[in-house]
Amino acid sequence: MGSGCIGMEHSLITETIKKHLLTKKECVDITEDTFLITFNESIDFLTGQFVMVSVGSHGLTRKPFTIGKFGGDLAISVKIIGDGSRYIVETDTPLEVVGPLGNPFIPSSSNGVAIVAPSCIAEGIHLTEHFDIPLHVCSKTPLKREFAEAVSNDKIELHIGDDGYLQLLAKLKYEKHDWVFITGSKMMEKIGIKALADVPGKVVYVSYNEYMGCGIGACKSCAVITKDGVKHVCSDGPIFRGDEICFQD
Repeated sequence: MGSGCIGMEHSLITETIKKHLLTKKECVDITEDTFLITFNESIDFLTGQFVMVSVGSHGLTRKPFTIGKFGGDLAISVKIIGDGSRYIVETDTPLEVVGPLGNPFIPSSSNGVAIVAPSCIAEGIHLTEHFDIPLHVCSKTPLKREFAEAVSNDKIELHIGDDGYLQLLAKLKYEKHDWVFITGSKMMEKIGIKALADVPGKVVYVSYNEYMGCGIGACKSCAVITKDGVKHVCSDGPIFRGDEICFQD
């Protein structure tokens, strides 16, 4: 493909990307360092997609967050890990976001279950509502009481600590779900894939919340090694089958 075609392809991609200004409706404490932000505005998105959020002068690139809904409102969940994420949580200025980006999650059936860390709970709540599936929230530390009470229902179960997560995985081996969706830290996803890898008829999906510089596949900073070669979270994902991933120990 010639350079002219590459330029045309990049131009077409750029034209389809939408920017939005979102104003915060509410910022709720999930844990000591993780927050759920809802917005007054709404954007059209599909389950599993993400947005890139500008951090103003607090970082060189936008930060990726999977999109969800909470109480009917557009939402993201944010763990503070640096100046950029702290700005997103603390600012009263409207946030400029680009998206939705990435491929949607389209499982083969609705017989699944989702496991999320608090930093991905907005996506998890949307998954459980969209597919009518159980949601397991696994956190190293207890959730804030008010938030835990707000999300408590017969579809959502909380698990605290590493032992809680491992006990859940052991239980899921014997539950008759066609698929398990896991998103949180890379270690959490790796442990989940390995624990369920040998269970017949059960597919594990992971949503990789990797660092991404652009969100559209141009910078190649979010490479994932798979059995089919190098793929990229933003353009090929963010959701991958666990049995396709080659872990680098």
